[in-house]
Parts: sequence; structure tokens; C-alpha cells
Amino acid sequence: MLGVVQNGPQIAADRYTYHAAPALAILVAAGFLLLPRPRALISIAGLALVLVLLGVLCWRQTDYWHGPESLWSRVLQEDNTSAMAQSAMANVRYQQDRVAEGIAFSQQAVALAPDYAEAHNGLGVGYVRAGRVPQAIDEYRRALELKPNYDEAENNLGIAMAAAGALDSAIVHYRRALDENPDNASAEINWGNALVRQDRPGESIPHYERALALQPNSADACLNWGVALAREGKYADAVKQFEAALSIDPGNAEARTYLDRATRLMQGTPPRT
Repeated sequence: MLGVVQNGPQIAADRYTYHAAPALAILVAAGFLLLPRPRALISIAGLALVLVLLGVLCWRQTDYWHGPESLWSRVLQEDNTSAMAQSAMANVRYQQDRVAEGIAFSQQAVALAPDYAEAHNGLGVGYVRAGRVPQAIDEYRRALELKPNYDEAENNLGIAMAAAGALDSAIVHYRRALDENPDNASAEINWGNALVRQDRPGESIPHYERALALQPNSADACLNWGVALAREGKYADAVKQFEAALSIDPGNAEARTYLDRATRLMQGTPPRT
């Protein structure tokens, strides 16, 4: 727990420090009790100073854990050869919609660890976001070669196939993702979306239902379920799903637009163009 023996990819693990701290505290307390009283009084001042110093250092250390960006920036500051940190930082950039920077981090992760499946998967995510779908497909396939039961890569490969217009192939990969991990709500949603694009909205609805059973707060599942219902002309039911999506994610502009359209169609009013 002190990090003398390496037990993972981390350089050091802050989360383990509390395991070692009680034993060290007991040793210090025992030493304190053995001191003669005059020295004990002097040691109290020294101990207080040490505690203040440790408190300041602890406060400083918690800043690194403020969020993913500060954490992985710190890791890369300490060791920029960490493929895990490079890949994690890429994910942070993708979430910030800084795709070009994310791709650069993912490429660095792959260069550092060519056999790291998660790095190839992350690079595929970046390529899809950048519209480089064929390259993304290659990266996802490489990730699956390295880690055949990688459900996230299967799901992402399905997304890339759908982006390329190969909806039947996309569904195959969504099915494989769910075979590996039946709790993959994203694969359920994506499978449903592929069916809607194939003009099979009725078949898509069970997938959205399962996704919501897995993730009750999935605005995505509600939104796409509403789209499927609207495609079937069930505007009142679609309105309920769009409202559910907005209750989960009030800032979802797409859900608000679809809600307006479905409401107008339900009322017999032409939707706004």
C-alpha cells in the first residue's frame, strides 16, 4: 500500500494512503508516549507544525483530483510516457469537443503502447468525430483484435459502420456488443437508431425500452424512442418521450425541436420549417 511494491499501472496511488496512515500514526503515538514529559511538550509543537505542513500538502494534492483534466494533466506532467494517461486525456478533449487535440493524444497513446486496445478505441472515436470513418473502422478492428470481448469497441464499430451507411453490418456489431455485455445501454440505443433509419421504427422500440431499463436517466433513449413513435404517426406518445428527455436534460435543443414538431402534428398544425 505504501507503493514500495508496484501493483498496477499507476506511479503512486493516493487512494491507498489511508491504509498506511493508521499504522504510521500508531507508531508515532507510541514513540510520543515513550518520551519524557519535557521532551513531550516540545514534541507537541513539532507535531503541530508537521500536521499543518501535511494539511497544506494534502489540500494541494486534492486540487489535482478536482476533475479529469486536472488529474490527467498532473499524471502527464509526472510521466508523459503513460499511454493510459494519454488516452484518458484524449477522452477529456473529445468531451470538450476539441477533437483535433484529442486525436493527437490518442495517436500518442497508440505510439507508446501499440497493443493497448483502449487507445485504439479512443483513436477511433476521434476519427469518427473528425469524419475520418474508414480510419476509425481500422482502429476499432485493431482494438477488437487485441481484445476480442471489448463490447465498447464493438458498439463503436457499429456506429462507424452506420456512419458509412452499412446499417446491416452496424446491427451485427451492436448485437455482438450486447452479447459481450448485456448491460450496454448505448448499444441498445444505437441498434434502435439503425432500425429507425431502415424504416423499421416498430422494431426499434424494444431496444429503447431495454436501454431505459438499464439507464433510467438516459435522455438519448427517450429522445430516439420519441422519434420512432413519431415515424409511426403516434405523435401523442412521441410528445411524452420528448418531454421525458427534456425533464432529464432541460438543455437538449434537439428534444425541444422534436417536441414542438410532434405537438403541432398532434394538433393538426403544420410544423415550423
